[in-house]
Parts: sequence; structure tokens; C-alpha cells
Amino acid sequence: GVPETVWVMFQYTFAVITPALIVGAIAERMKFTAVLAFVTGWLFLVYFPFAHMVWGGGYIGGTLGAIDFAGGLVVHMSSGYSALILAIILGPRLGFGKEKMAPHSMVLCMIGTGILWVGWYGFNAGSAGAANGLAGSAFLTTTLAAAIGGFVWAGLEYFIKKQPSVLGFCSGVVAGLVVITPAAGFVSANGAVLCGIAAGVIPFFAVVYLKKWIGYDDALDTFGVHAVGGTVGTLLTGLLAVEDINGQAGGLALFGKQFISVLIVLVWSVVATIIIAYVVKATIGLRPTPEVERLGLDINEHGEEGYAD
Repeated sequence: GVPETVWVMFQYTFAVITPALIVGAIAERMKFTAVLAFVTGWLFLVYFPFAHMVWGGGYIGGTLGAIDFAGGLVVHMSSGYSALILAIILGPRLGFGKEKMAPHSMVLCMIGTGILWVGWYGFNAGSAGAANGLAGSAFLTTTLAAAIGGFVWAGLEYFIKKQPSVLGFCSGVVAGLVVITPAAGFVSANGAVLCGIAAGVIPFFAVVYLKKWIGYDDALDTFGVHAVGGTVGTLLTGLLAVEDINGQAGGLALFGKQFISVLIVLVWSVVATIIIAYVVKATIGLRPTPEVERLGLDINEHGEEGYAD
């Protein structure tokens, strides 16, 4: 193993990044104080219980026997479903559906995706807890799923509209990383390829079509990529796990455990998010005034802007 302080800080990074995924979904329309209050409540009512239930010997990982190598349930599903509910409760951004809301900077998007991809190796391979063969296997499967996810997503864009995009490629890469997260230390290279293909297809349709059909405003597609991707990855882990890699054999028995774990995380995350959001709304309020939103939250809540005129 590793020193306790190292493991504590490693787990701390998981706890920090998970609510940040939720914040991406509700960009530009939630008060800073409300975000702080919501995230604090969410960590205690959602993240910490799941981290214990899955990785700390609790019901999901212990009694039930479901598996999650690096956070498909704990990180991506919990934040993704919570993000959808919070976005619906908040309502859409002003002008959503009426004005074009293009990505701020595709250059920064590409740079950020590269940083994420490299950092994800710490996320997935690091979950082995040592520099060993299991970490190397997770490193390999993570690379395959991310690369194939980006390729398939961009390929679908080309097939449907003849224009593969940088945004699409980046979305596919992140979707691939999400889908492989619960499976990274349990599946083979072949399994990772299947995870990458699924990541390029299922979250693609969730982001491009399901989002329009439901009509929610998720600024960074946290639900489509993380909730859907985390769910797909968790279920595929139940089918594709290879016993020789980490002692878990895929099949109907494990798939059933994974399916039950998905239902638990989905229901718990949704109910807890509704409770926390409405408590915050009733006490300090969730949204700023329309005037503040139009001027921008940066200048109104922090007295500064990202870019000088």
C-alpha cells in the first residue's frame, strides 16, 4: 500500500473534483453563496456516503459486491444525475434556446481536454494504489477507451452532418475516460475497446438528441457525458470484467449487482439533490436577479472579469 497521508490526499482530490462536475452544468446562473452551500451539503449527503458504501466496506462494495475501480458510481453517476436535477430546478440560462451559446474558446477546450486526459491516469491508474501491473493495465485501458471514444464521437458527427468537430472529439475523449473509470482495473484491452465504442455512441446521442428532447440546460453536458457515461461504464464492467486481471469475472451475476448499484446511486443522488437545492432556495436563494445574470456573475459577485476590455 501507500502511506496513509498519501491515500488521504488522493481521496481528497476525488472529493474536490466531483462537485466541480455539477457546477459545470449550472454555469452562469447560480449565486456564489448558493453554490458553496449546495456543494457543502452535497458532499456530506451524497459523496461521502457513496465513497464509504463503494470503497469503504459499506453496502454497495461490501454486502452487495458491486465493483467500481475509480469512480463510475462514486464520482460520475452521483455528480451527473445531481447536475441534471439541479439544472432543472434552477431553470435555463437567460436566452437559452433563443440565442446561440457557442463554446467560449475551442483552444482552451482542447488544452483542457489534454490536461484532463493526462490527469485521468492518476485518477484511474492511481486507484491501483501501487506502481504495479494492475496500474499498468488501468493505464492501458484508459488510453484505449479515451482515444476510441473521441474517434467514434467525431466519426458520428462526420456521418450525420459531414463535419467532425474539435468539440465533438473532446467530448468523446472525456466520455471514453468516464466510461472506462469504473472498469479500468477490471477489463482487458479488448474490453476497453468496447467501452470506448460505447462511450462514443451512447453519450453522443444523450448530448445531441436526448438533451433537446427533454429540454434541460446543462452548460457542459455533465448529465450526458458523466451520468450516462458512468452508468454505461458501470454496467459494462459487470459484463466485461476479466478474472485474471483483478479477481472479478464478468457475467450475469456481477451485472445484476452492478445494475442494483446503479439504481441506488441514481435514486439517492436525485432525492438528496432535490432536498439540498430546495433548502438552499428557501434560505439564501439559488439564482441571482435577471439583471445580475445579464451583466455577468463575475463582475457582480466578485468585482472582476476574466478578460479586460
